Amino acid sequence: MSNIMHIKSRTLAYDNIKILSILNNIVKDEGNQLVEPDFSGYPVLIGSRAAKWHVPSFREPNNWNFIATVSQSILLINKFMNKKNLKLIYYSDVGLKIIGRCVESYENEKYIGFEIELASDKVNLRKMKLMEVTNDMEINDKDNIDDDCSIEDESKIKFEKFDYDQEREQSKSSAQMILELCHNVKDRMMIPFPCIVAPLKVLEALKASHIYWSDDFYKNIADLHSLRIILENNQISPTKPLCCPMRDEKTNLMLKTRIKETEILRGTPSVHINLNNSDEEFLDREDDFFVDRVVPHDKLHELVKYGDHPIYEGLKNDKSKAMIEKSLFQKLDYQKQLDCMKEEAMVIALERYLIPKILKDQETSYSSALIRICTSLTKDWFRQFAIDNYPRLSNLDKDLLSIVHNLTKNNPPSHHELAETITLLHKWILDPEIRTIFEPIYACTSRIYDLDTPSVSQGMRLETYRSGIKINSPVNKNVSIAAIITTVCMDDYEDCNPGADWWASIAILPSEDLKCSSDEYDRETLGSYYDSLHLHPFDHNIIGNRGIYIDQPRAKRLELTSKHILTLEIGSKTSGDSWSVAEDVWYLPKIRAKSADHIASKLEIPNFTGDILVKYVLAYLQPTFKKKGDTPLKYLINKLKATEIIPIKPQQHLWYDAWNYTLKNGGEI
Repeated sequence: MSNIMHIKSRTLAYDNIKILSILNNIVKDEGNQLVEPDFSGYPVLIGSRAAKWHVPSFREPNNWNFIATVSQSILLINKFMNKKNLKLIYYSDVGLKIIGRCVESYENEKYIGFEIELASDKVNLRKMKLMEVTNDMEINDKDNIDDDCSIEDESKIKFEKFDYDQEREQSKSSAQMILELCHNVKDRMMIPFPCIVAPLKVLEALKASHIYWSDDFYKNIADLHSLRIILENNQISPTKPLCCPMRDEKTNLMLKTRIKETEILRGTPSVHINLNNSDEEFLDREDDFFVDRVVPHDKLHELVKYGDHPIYEGLKNDKSKAMIEKSLFQKLDYQKQLDCMKEEAMVIALERYLIPKILKDQETSYSSALIRICTSLTKDWFRQFAIDNYPRLSNLDKDLLSIVHNLTKNNPPSHHELAETITLLHKWILDPEIRTIFEPIYACTSRIYDLDTPSVSQGMRLETYRSGIKINSPVNKNVSIAAIITTVCMDDYEDCNPGADWWASIAILPSEDLKCSSDEYDRETLGSYYDSLHLHPFDHNIIGNRGIYIDQPRAKRLELTSKHILTLEIGSKTSGDSWSVAEDVWYLPKIRAKSADHIASKLEIPNFTGDILVKYVLAYLQPTFKKKGDTPLKYLINKLKATEIIPIKPQQHLWYDAWNYTLKNGGEI
């Protein structure tokens, strides 16, 4: 009996022989001849290479992109592609793509990227089924990852045929629509055989189809507006809004289909936005775990306004809702419309980048904020206006750094460190007996300020933080221990489906064992994450020298060495519905714990156990994950408290509850 598998994406074959075998089987299912490829039409060249053909001043292309029938794809593979570097990938509900390299220059053997999207009017390439698949070949659709295990028997791969014309018409892919749009186009390029060069109107629509996603946004937005200027023959008034070019019905249908296919592959940007909420509900979503709002959003609007009042305030029929009315926005003059957009971009730049010190440069912060408006933070007509008018919004004309400076100047720290520490200790440690034990330790504790902590890396989105204390024995002045807490956060929140990984370790060791290494070999080997103290047992294999994931999906567990009493890992990835963070997309925290009794006994303090030491260290240092990474752990601990597995009182630091529960359950969960 056949076992039909529904999968998100899968690499079907790497070997060119297997790829050609699969393609030939599809040609056979189409009812075409296998002897000669289909020469009745030509493949269509799209992308920057096609734009460059039309406009020699267009930027230099970095790959070749084609739309082709299955027969034409066979021709392209045999004549043009490097057969040692091919992959045939199936995307569920989207279709097939061949990815590889081709020789751009035979003189210096220079290779360049090459992609073919396949189209068929007889076989539905969106619907694949694997016949008679064994259990060990099954794929978990929930994982939503590309399975790189090719299928051994390519004859098992089958695609559904269209039963009748109406089904074929309703199931057309964007690739098939592009072939039809370009069928009678006379523009040709020889590569060395002829291919059709897609017209500018098709290239513009293709750019518009993926402009809502933040990947390569700067390149895509520049290309989009370059194509629009060419299509409009450079006749653009500086006093009138920029807008989309008029598209015919078939091109518009292709664009809508292409957008739907991109949403299947990459999620739907801004689907999380609900403008019917109040301003407070809209801004302070519980699942928006990458933003900590230090200054109220509306106050920031007051600081960047162009007139007497923030422009958005006059665009609401219902003042209690976040939604602004399109009709009121359209009544504004064009400059006011631009200023309204720029006010919002400046507020986002302050709120998400400059105030939390994620970025230091105001121009970069503003540009990043404008990208968010064009992709995942707004939707519908507001987002489209920002995209269409991006060239006139891209220049920052206010000094945001002075605003940040004034906010900092007017809100200086108001408490002494020791007083703060005692307050925090009393907040978390409510048991009077334990507090009595803590009192004499205050005077024996000091912060360690010269810890070698790797800095934030913007391009790699890798952020680390380290804190530590030294505790001298009140009994023996020659004895002291050091407690060092390291946290690491790697995030990709610029994507429309953001996610992050967090790692933490707590090491407690004799002070004399706290040594710094200056081994340059280690620094070069470990790349973006370098720990000169050799305390954080980080799995360096998941990060390359440029901070890019090498080992997907999650990191391996942190090693629990003799110096550690806790290692903690948390991961989160939003669902395909974009930012809709729910409990089932938070990976269960991975925790490893070890008793601290041995190291606590070195202080020779009566009744001072490892349990008390852990409480003290956590209460003093108050570690937490950046960007609300503690949220999944908090969910787990609250569940355990709800079932009375963990006592609700006295209240302890969240990480203590995790350590204590894990220790009592075998030291690992």
